[in-house]
Amino acid sequence: MSKIDPDTPAADDADAASAAAPARGRQAAVAPAEDPAFAASLAMLRQFGEASPDLLCIGEAGTARLEYLSPAFTAIHGVEREHMLSGNTLRRWVGLIHPEDRREALDTLRRARAGERVSREFRIVRPMDGQVRWLHATAFPLRDRAGRVRRLAGIAKDVTGMKAAAERLRAVIGELQHRTGNLIGVVQALADKTLAGSASLGEFRERFCARLAALARVHGLLSRLNEGDRVTFDELIRTELAAHGLAEERGRRISLDGPADVRLRSSSVQALALALHELAVNAVRYGALSRPDGRLAVRWRVARGTDQTPRLRIAWRESGAAMRRSAGRKPRQDFDRELIERILPYQLNAETRYRPRPNGLLCSIILPLAPAQAEGAG
Repeated sequence: MSKIDPDTPAADDADAASAAAPARGRQAAVAPAEDPAFAASLAMLRQFGEASPDLLCIGEAGTARLEYLSPAFTAIHGVEREHMLSGNTLRRWVGLIHPEDRREALDTLRRARAGERVSREFRIVRPMDGQVRWLHATAFPLRDRAGRVRRLAGIAKDVTGMKAAAERLRAVIGELQHRTGNLIGVVQALADKTLAGSASLGEFRERFCARLAALARVHGLLSRLNEGDRVTFDELIRTELAAHGLAEERGRRISLDGPADVRLRSSSVQALALALHELAVNAVRYGALSRPDGRLAVRWRVARGTDQTPRLRIAWRESGAAMRRSAGRKPRQDFDRELIERILPYQLNAETRYRPRPNGLLCSIILPLAPAQAEGAG
């Protein structure tokens, strides 16, 4: 952002604003005396400005020459108010306004001089660092007992933080709408696949509710994130194992080996959580964890792919017990296998392998990570 010198004339708008002053405004500005009540009101207004965190300014109606600026002016604009109150104050004020907003700001001044109360938002550019700030300003006339506009006053508040927060909220709402749409699609697919693989409504209810619970867990993780944070893989696998009552098995029948804080793309968390859920369910019901001598080892690493993008490599290895197929389950048509071999590659651009072996299941998943994960990848 280019810097703006407060002494730089703002085209001819500042001079035009003064030239456009109505005759009664110019006469009011040079009136020989002010009534005591009006002077007392001005004094009280200035006293308010000295204590207010918002910017208060007062200027002559005819020439718009600034007469008073509250201390908040220096904090917001980064310019000493004594400097602004010397010389051509109107021209200096216009020079601080963002070039794209100057005409609207001057129009606010003209309307206030004509007797209106006008509120408007515009940007200023701090000369000291080129920083752009948003102000919400209200300009209004100050009249004497005869109703003449004697002064113009303005109150301005720095709303830059509020603007940024509103923008973040819009982004969050957009992301929420996107995730909700994806979630509805996932739930519909879950219902279809679960129904197709269930022998009874009771079996459908049990499996479908378990899969919905897995989605609820991952959304619980997502909802607790601060801005810019991501769900990590170690958090995801620990949450899923705990949901199946397996937290105490770590170090005995279950081993987890991998770096902490491997940040997952938000778009990949749902599908990956479902895959881990299906693997855990089948390990408990039909695989290694269904027998006392069975073991589960989950190992993950971050490495660069052939295109140098960081990838998460997950190895799920069961041993000590071959997977047993329950009655009614069709070989090669189970949801866990379809999810890993077909859905993950399609949705996440993942590379997967699902290999039931005589001694237990071996499953590998390789999926892309955000570029920031490249640091430390080997």
